[in-house]
Amino acid sequence: MTRRFLAPALMAALMAALMDTPAAAESPAFSQAIAAARAGDTGTAAALFLPLATSGDAAAQFNLALLYYDGRGLPQNHAEALYWAWRARLAGRPEAAALIARMADAATPELRQSIATRIEADLRPRVTAGEGRAMLELSFVLTDILPEPDLAGAYVWQALSAALETPNAVQARDKTFARLAPEDRSAAQQRAMDTLRSLCEGGLEDAVCGALF
Repeated sequence: MTRRFLAPALMAALMAALMDTPAAAESPAFSQAIAAARAGDTGTAAALFLPLATSGDAAAQFNLALLYYDGRGLPQNHAEALYWAWRARLAGRPEAAALIARMADAATPELRQSIATRIEADLRPRVTAGEGRAMLELSFVLTDILPEPDLAGAYVWQALSAALETPNAVQARDKTFARLAPEDRSAAQQRAMDTLRSLCEGGLEDAVCGALF
């Protein structure tokens, strides 16, 4: 694909992401970012997307990734584009997968490790607070972003996420469990129990703590 074709395609994707998203109706800053991007003021759009993306807005994360990828409003930076694209993908923006695939050549093992470490740090406060969705997202960091997947670690967070009734966690847990070597399965399940115990002792307030400990 030539550079001449790529930029319009990315901007079309950006415009599509900016439309029909709940965030646009809920956030004045998001609406302002939409207007700025449509007017060609991508610098303002990027400045408005950044705090939204940092706070967890998946649409803003995806749009920021696109801007970093194409170098509009921000200096082109594929490492930052991958980071924000992965944040958006983990948060539920399926279109981010195509952008991640475009940058496959840039995703060296070192960069994947760096992004995984960075996103794990982002997720850790939510995980410690007992948010099942964050646990599920962390599990996908361990299976999909790390250069060498950590299946046992992913199973632990999927098992805890499933125990907290997070949508889609049971399916993810069972899929990962099937990928574990039979001799590793019991240890992974015990590790999940130990991790839950640690979270509960650390102050997690959830019925699951009272039921087990």
